Amino acid sequence: MSPDAIAEPALSPDLFERILEKLGLSDRPATDLAGLNRVCGTYSGSVPNDNIQKRIWFGGDQERPVTGGDPIEFFENWLSHGTGGTCFPASGGLYALLYALGFDADRISGSVIMEGIEPEGNHGSVLVSIDGTDYLADAQLGAFSALPLVTGEPASTGERIHDIRALPIPGGFDVQWWPGANRDDPITMRPDLAAGAVDHQVFLSQYQLSASRERSRSPFNDGLFISRHFPDRILTVGRYNRTEILADNTVTRNEITEAERIRALIEDFGISEEAVSAIPPDEAQDT
Repeated sequence: MSPDAIAEPALSPDLFERILEKLGLSDRPATDLAGLNRVCGTYSGSVPNDNIQKRIWFGGDQERPVTGGDPIEFFENWLSHGTGGTCFPASGGLYALLYALGFDADRISGSVIMEGIEPEGNHGSVLVSIDGTDYLADAQLGAFSALPLVTGEPASTGERIHDIRALPIPGGFDVQWWPGANRDDPITMRPDLAAGAVDHQVFLSQYQLSASRERSRSPFNDGLFISRHFPDRILTVGRYNRTEILADNTVTRNEITEAERIRALIEDFGISEEAVSAIPPDEAQDT
């Protein structure tokens, strides 16, 4: 290993057991498709997609790497404060968990196609191989089961409000999902399957790059965002807007006050009061 190489993080036995206990996976899932879907379901339903630790980091001196890139740090924050992360820390944590459970898993990079955001390599995900089939297990997309990726074949997790879809394109797939605050226009993520597996260093580097103010790599830097997929609903708070999607796809959107936002973070999302109090004010949006 070169002096500059980053060691592959490993969950200690104690941390691993604490994670499984909080996820309700004390009876460890088998390393088959049913077991993978069980892990995806409980992870999506328990770990929020948020930028809380990232916003707290922006409010500090920023001398350390952006918070949560290491799976050990990511899970310790989740266990102590209920916080999750954006794609690279959340999928890095999911990869570490799946690997510790014995799944044949790899980290992969992809590109979320979004106006105003540099697309190449801006997304981190996980690919799991079971009986010769690859399955996408993506911590940010919020599906409750893994998505099969079979060359030339469209696929869907078929979970109504939590559904994600794979649409074949030359050389791969476009993966589409509907974010919690927008049920009208799907977002597309194009996994870079040709590049194959990437390592922990790539996830760390891409996550740090997403925090750069000089390059437009992430929409999650300037204001609070948090979303959680419950089995029967999706709850999202972005800045001072609260969106709830019910199982029948009914959408309710409301502006909320600072006090209402604090209460939602603590009571609805389970974020610790310590973490909530450390979140800096949202920055002004460009007009």
